[in-house]
Amino acid sequence: MHLTLFIPDLLPPHGVPSAMPGNNPAPVFRRMLGRGEVQRFAPIDAEIWLCQAFEVEQREDWPVAALTAAVDGLAAESGWWLRADPVHLQLQRNRSLVLAAPELSVDAAEAAALTAALNAHFATDHMAITAAHPSRWYITQGEATGVTAPVLSAVAGRALPQPLLGGSRASHWHRVLTEAQMILHEHPVNQAREARGLPVINSLLLWGGGRKPAVPGRHFSHVCTDDVLATALAVQSGADSGAAPASAARWFGKRPDPDGRHLITLDRAHLAARYGGADAWFKAANALEERWLAPLWAALDGPLKHLVIVATGPDRCLRCMLRPADRMKFWRRSRPWAALMPSAA
Repeated sequence: MHLTLFIPDLLPPHGVPSAMPGNNPAPVFRRMLGRGEVQRFAPIDAEIWLCQAFEVEQREDWPVAALTAAVDGLAAESGWWLRADPVHLQLQRNRSLVLAAPELSVDAAEAAALTAALNAHFATDHMAITAAHPSRWYITQGEATGVTAPVLSAVAGRALPQPLLGGSRASHWHRVLTEAQMILHEHPVNQAREARGLPVINSLLLWGGGRKPAVPGRHFSHVCTDDVLATALAVQSGADSGAAPASAARWFGKRPDPDGRHLITLDRAHLAARYGGADAWFKAANALEERWLAPLWAALDGPLKHLVIVATGPDRCLRCMLRPADRMKFWRRSRPWAALMPSAA
């Protein structure tokens, strides 16, 4: 059985202490890094890693919108697609922090009301926004959108980069964003959210533009994930797909194909690192150790013959390949905690 485990933001984020007196953080993960074959790469955003894993090419931009639109029930076989996701921009000194789903908890009625107001305003531009999912909104056009932008995971929970948009029609889309912000600011949905103490939807995040691409990669036969892009890529590649189990024990309990090439993506550390701070990240990392890494390390003595862990962080991506024989390499020391910190060599 071959398994690839993709865990965005498993490596410590900025703000996590580099010295942990009286503590032994991430012991299983550090043991795996000490005994396995480890490759270090430049930092990579989750959506880009997934596209590359399925051999999807970047053209004008990473064509995420058309892929996820198909999963969200839209006819995405033709045209150019662009995500226009609802976000909250939180002003902090001289920067704007991006809050996106699931931090916003936008419901279907709110999404329908907000997109109706936006569509009424942009009707003369022959542009419509479709809320196929409360947190995933789409724009489709017959010609190239002419805009490039960072993927969602590059900005979620982080400061909005400036300039945000590039491409031949960046100025047009900056105007669209400015006008959308004005419509959203005055909308009764946001007044009601503010009264309930919820963050208002005060902007859109444009990203993932392009036509629906071919998905030639056939490296995985089974994909377990809660990520809509990973689901879309699995479907397009012909792999079986399903939700990510709560633990390795649950996954093994489903009797996965012993001859399969499995991919599991886990987003718990990502959400904690972006929105919860150091304490939340530690809790998420410890839960991943207990529920996933420790059982998978033990399973190398059993049904698991090939394990690859891909972990991302602020300044690097690590790929750790493990085989059963690696469990017996007692002479190899665990990777020091300090070596996992951002900017560590």
